[in-house]
Amino acid sequence: MKKAIFLTVMLLAVLTVWADDLAKYRQFADTVRADVYSMDIPAFALKEVPDTYKNESAVIKALYQELDAKKKTGFGRMAGTLRFTRKARVEGGQLTRMLIHINDKAALEKYSEFDFDTDKKKKYWNAHEKHRHVMGVRLVKPDGRIVDIDTSDFIEVEEGKKGEKKSRKLAVPGLEIGDDVDVFFYTESRLQNVHLDPLEFFLKDEVPIINYQLHAVVDDNLTTQYRTLNGAPDFKVTRDDDKNYVLDMEVTDITSKEPRLWYNASQQSPMVKMHIFNRRSDEYTPPSARKDGLQANPDVRTIKEDRWGWYWSNQLCGDNLIKSSIKNGGKIAKQIKENIKSGVMTEVDVADWLYNLLCYIYVSGNKGLNPEDFSAQFQLYQNNRKLKDHELGLSTFDNMEPLDQLINYADAYWFTQVGKENPRYYFAPRAILAPTEIHPGYQGRKAQLKRSDKERKKDKAADSVYITIPMSTPADNRNVTSLSASVDGSAVRIDRRESYLGATKLNAQGLMSEEDINEGYKAYLNRNGFSIEPKEGKKEAADREERYADGRLQQKDDFKDEIASYHGYAPLEFISGRVTSIGIDPAAPEYTYEVAYTMDNLVKRAGKNIILSAGKLLSGQVELLPSDRERTDDVYLRTPREYVTKINFAVPEGYAVNQRSLHALETSVENEAGAFIVTASAPDAATVSLEVTKRYNSPRLPAALWPELVKVLDAAMTWQSSTLLIEKK
Repeated sequence: MKKAIFLTVMLLAVLTVWADDLAKYRQFADTVRADVYSMDIPAFALKEVPDTYKNESAVIKALYQELDAKKKTGFGRMAGTLRFTRKARVEGGQLTRMLIHINDKAALEKYSEFDFDTDKKKKYWNAHEKHRHVMGVRLVKPDGRIVDIDTSDFIEVEEGKKGEKKSRKLAVPGLEIGDDVDVFFYTESRLQNVHLDPLEFFLKDEVPIINYQLHAVVDDNLTTQYRTLNGAPDFKVTRDDDKNYVLDMEVTDITSKEPRLWYNASQQSPMVKMHIFNRRSDEYTPPSARKDGLQANPDVRTIKEDRWGWYWSNQLCGDNLIKSSIKNGGKIAKQIKENIKSGVMTEVDVADWLYNLLCYIYVSGNKGLNPEDFSAQFQLYQNNRKLKDHELGLSTFDNMEPLDQLINYADAYWFTQVGKENPRYYFAPRAILAPTEIHPGYQGRKAQLKRSDKERKKDKAADSVYITIPMSTPADNRNVTSLSASVDGSAVRIDRRESYLGATKLNAQGLMSEEDINEGYKAYLNRNGFSIEPKEGKKEAADREERYADGRLQQKDDFKDEIASYHGYAPLEFISGRVTSIGIDPAAPEYTYEVAYTMDNLVKRAGKNIILSAGKLLSGQVELLPSDRERTDDVYLRTPREYVTKINFAVPEGYAVNQRSLHALETSVENEAGAFIVTASAPDAATVSLEVTKRYNSPRLPAALWPELVKVLDAAMTWQSSTLLIEKK
């Protein structure tokens, strides 16, 4: 009885605290909403949309972004001790407010729901961060009436296979064409011994912006570094009475819109990247940020020096990492030496093998390796083996600024160049690729090779010398689909083999199970005298085998999803699916899998004859919307690539292919932008052979060539409705 009373009291106490917290949050949110909607920003008073924008689906009348960051210093107990110490704190707020005018049904649907973040708390050993989020929505009717939306009527959403991505969705009831939506998102952050997250401000949206303003107030006891990119204007900088830095920017009539397809905002949209450091924090502060104040578009050499000077590796470096992760890892160095001496392996072969070994350690989840120090491990192991012709380098990914416009050291990534003539480039893995394949995010990017500190100080001009990471060809990024189809009653039996190279691997790798990946790496690594097995105890091995079993079950569902994605609807019957190669061997880099299934709705009877929906044997194609057809921005395709589909259809016994229908399947559109080509033949009475080739020629097309690419895309989309007549003899 006493225990029940105690539990009841404890439960009531918890509920009371929760209710108090909720009441405090509501009071905080109400205050924020009142403050935001009382702001005097003339752009938000705009009534009529100028005639220039009358035909737009939606228009952002006003977009206002505000940032404030203040240093706070306090004292608290050091974690795990009774000693009190200084706590470096930063308090800040970020506001984004938009006034969006709804012009048509498409905009009505798009802006009738908004996502916003959940409140977050993170605790570390001697640090923490707290974030509170507030959203406000109100409608401004054409007659001037204001309708406030209850933002507490949201739904919690969990996304991802394990529900790791949490957010809130809010529907906007009562929204009508002709309304304005006045919406804002505010985040209050309180940080202790950590820096603010990097900030990005884009001066472009999917719809035109009539007025854009950015206002930032930053404590002069913090270090603020920013860079304007892709043609963005600079700030007007002033100081207020408290000596804070005040940064203001205003841009009007941003008529250019972000295209829906093939656009990289980080490379193409005017933007500002900003980083705010509290140098008193326990978190690592780069040398360039160890002096308070504002650094507007700082010398890029200073930022690169932050990265060159940060090069390090953790205690499980080089040989130690391998010894701690692989059974008999200490014997690997000896085997490498013997293989080089006997001529079994060249230094490039060793680099390829070592890269795949480190990738295996990384993807198999063993300790001691992360993307930050991957190249350090790679370099150290080669140094320990006294291998030559390898140099450390820096580059940036294509969602970051170019290396010659670097603004934060963490935006640059290490790589290793091996060889002088026809060099190879080894980056930390972002996907499962062969050592000969460069992730498309690095291709064509500016890079630099490391020089000694003495060299850099002596020859500063050489710091402006860059190399370019090689760009691949369409043949390097090829997806070949080999499909055999035969009529099985009213359904069609399909056996399909997919082979991927380079960039085309990325979107298909979700089909690999953990077992496929681990066993695929071991199959490559266990040659030339090596014996690679993970170092694990009995429980770890049992846990892994259990994950393998779960993975095989999950993979079956993944294959079903792949089939539905390929054809646009689910299979009638799933027969089998398996990954046959994970594509990490430089000599055979194809990632391949096979799948078998039956589909309905691919054939129909027309009297005694059969009509085959031949176009549906091709994977789904890009469908252009009316708004996609006009374009002023370059087309960011990332890499050139080619898709080849080889279709063999078994003609049912007693039937013959209508030759006119067969030749009608042939088409050819080829131009500077790319190609869509279909050839059709009947090599014998029992078989129809089709070969469909779709190609994108360049990683980036000028806007002037967009109409040429549209011809290719239209041809592919049109062909998907093609049919083949098969007549009864």
